[in-house]
Amino acid sequence: MEKMIKVFFLIQTLDTGGAERQLIELVKALDKDKFTITVGAFHDGGAFRPELEGVDGVRVVSFGQRGRWDPVPVFRILKEVRSFRPDIVHGYMGVSNEIGALAGRAVGAKVVWGLLSSDMDMSLYHWVSGFMFKAGAALSRIPDLIIANSEAGMRHHAKCGYSAMRMIVIHNGVDTDILRPIDGAGETQRRQWQLSEGIKLIGIFGRLDPIKDHRTFLRAAAVLAAKRTDVRFVCVGTGAKEFADALKEEAATGVLAGRIVWAGWVADIVAAYNAIDIVTSSSVSEGLSNVICEAMACRVPCVVTDVGDSALVVGNTGIAVPKKDPDAMAEAWDTMLNWPEDKMANARRMARQRIEDHFSVRHMAAKTEAALIKLMGG
Repeated sequence: MEKMIKVFFLIQTLDTGGAERQLIELVKALDKDKFTITVGAFHDGGAFRPELEGVDGVRVVSFGQRGRWDPVPVFRILKEVRSFRPDIVHGYMGVSNEIGALAGRAVGAKVVWGLLSSDMDMSLYHWVSGFMFKAGAALSRIPDLIIANSEAGMRHHAKCGYSAMRMIVIHNGVDTDILRPIDGAGETQRRQWQLSEGIKLIGIFGRLDPIKDHRTFLRAAAVLAAKRTDVRFVCVGTGAKEFADALKEEAATGVLAGRIVWAGWVADIVAAYNAIDIVTSSSVSEGLSNVICEAMACRVPCVVTDVGDSALVVGNTGIAVPKKDPDAMAEAWDTMLNWPEDKMANARRMARQRIEDHFSVRHMAAKTEAALIKLMGG
């Protein structure tokens, strides 16, 4: 019998977010006959934690960091890693990479970093984020392997001084058994949103955050709403109250008044995707967007900004436009809404097939397993 590989994943939080979702999908899919897994989170709790705790063969621990600016619980993490004695310590984005490198080297384990971003505009965030990004570049000779989730992310980090010789790309994956078209689910969701029949619905999913550039989405929505009376818009996701309130105030008057649903957090995300005619990503930066993959798995075509690997994901099933260009986005929506019925049906089928063929959890897990086994000399 082959020796089990002990992997300690380290992440800041298990609350809702794209990176957190990907970690959970990966941990669930890894072969438990090959890997013994512990997941450590800086913060206690988190909306995703119960789902992870229900996975056989996976242990979840947390380290009591209370807030973003609370000191990182380095000594608690080191104690836990020494107790587990992993073969691999796998950081999952941000400061968890640097702390993971410290902990891994302390116990003689292999160190893996996860990079889940591309060309982020650090001016949108606190100066500490920019400092840690630069620190990551300086420390990137420590890990034995760096896994980027996008080709664009790998190029950007290498350009910024991260060690390219240690990098590979493993794209995100979504569970196509769960994320799929479901008869009637979209209609039920539309009724909950109080939308009348015949309405064309354009949606944006994700946290309300500057990097997602909801303002470009809203400005594009205003352009299209002035042209078409049959279109409505929905924003699914939450964010900092002050920022969210400013977005809602911006859309409360003029042509968008009464034409946007601020859905907040949605319990049945699959039904929400099924309710949409077009899903949009207006981000100014992405690595590889989970939302795009999830929507396409539900047979929803996408209009995306050409950042990160977004255009690569949609291929010829959707439309990519320049970032921060509301007119181009509105034109792309109008073009897609005017597609003949047979062209739209074909785009829907091709969208799901593209995710099944290239961006499924099965592909992500298989490639990650192969990379970790190779790292251990297998």
